[in-house]
Amino acid sequence: MIVRGLLKPEELEAIDRCLVSAVFEDGASTAATAARGAKHNLQLPRRGSPAGEQVGELVLDAIRQSPLIQAALLPKWVLHPIVSRYEPGMGYGPHTDSPLMSDGQLTIRTDVGMTLFLSPPSTYAGGELEVQTPAGPERYRLDRGDAVLYPTTRLHRVLPVTSGVRLAVVTWMQCAVRDAECRELLFQLKSAQALVERRDPQAPENLALLQVYANLVRRWAEI
Repeated sequence: MIVRGLLKPEELEAIDRCLVSAVFEDGASTAATAARGAKHNLQLPRRGSPAGEQVGELVLDAIRQSPLIQAALLPKWVLHPIVSRYEPGMGYGPHTDSPLMSDGQLTIRTDVGMTLFLSPPSTYAGGELEVQTPAGPERYRLDRGDAVLYPTTRLHRVLPVTSGVRLAVVTWMQCAVRDAECRELLFQLKSAQALVERRDPQAPENLALLQVYANLVRRWAEI
């Protein structure tokens, strides 16, 4: 799922100011044992880095305020985001995300991963996020402020950067509804209900759709 303009221009400018003097560390320090040898990048510490904490809070707030993310994924918990930096020659080989992750304060089951692009695509070459799907690999190299969210069950990688610098923010979330097919059905139902609601919020059809949606969330949600 692609979310265009997750970050507004003023938020991106605030992030730029945060990163001017930020000190990055070896990204392999947070990789799981199986992925550590495949991960070649730099990143800001989640904790103890003022820039990392400020950028993380901006991104968390954007996720909370995104109607699309909230409706499609029903996020229950979101890990504090990590700012990653890829310089020429750096990449992240094929891997799957750990099923359980912690940011030092919260441990979650990772249902969905997110990559939020900070660098304009014209400023670097390579660095595409490649996600394996049943139809084959899909590559993402999005505009500054856009995000892609993908099931953590899928193999994925970051292709090597060949020139320039690729800055991005990554995080993971646990969804209130674990099953991806159930989340998709709920999103389709909610989208249909919203169309009916625009015409007449008090229409019997709208109230019936709201009732069905609420009851299905009650049935499937894990709190």
